[in-house]
Amino acid sequence: MTRNEQFPPFSLFFIPFVLFSGLGVGGLVLLITQTLPTLFPRWLFFFLGTLGVTGLVLPVVYFLNRRFSSPNPPSTGTILREALWAGILFDLLAWLQLERVLTLTLGMILCLGIFILEFSLRLIERAQWRIHKISHES
Repeated sequence: MTRNEQFPPFSLFFIPFVLFSGLGVGGLVLLITQTLPTLFPRWLFFFLGTLGVTGLVLPVVYFLNRRFSSPNPPSTGTILREALWAGILFDLLAWLQLERVLTLTLGMILCLGIFILEFSLRLIERAQWRIHKISHES
């Protein structure tokens, strides 16, 4: 079984991609154009921003994992988690920008921290023992 046969198909990610992108971006457009920035719409902005960015980044994360994956490809949960990190990073950067404390250095440190966290999680996943199915066909 080759690496591409073990890799999950994009059809598993198409419905979350459409739902997250549509609800997130559509909701953000409605929220920004139709409401005032009070407390509830501000929190709704962060929620919809997470959904929208996660949905928009999902095909990119899928492609990068498919192109640069190791012999043991990531699971569907791993690909979704990596896309969710982009949504969380968007929320962190938006929150810091609202408070006017975001700098280029701080943004890069946050990006590096999320990268290190995801890299550590992937190392833990690879280090777990799994039963490998060996075919004895010649």
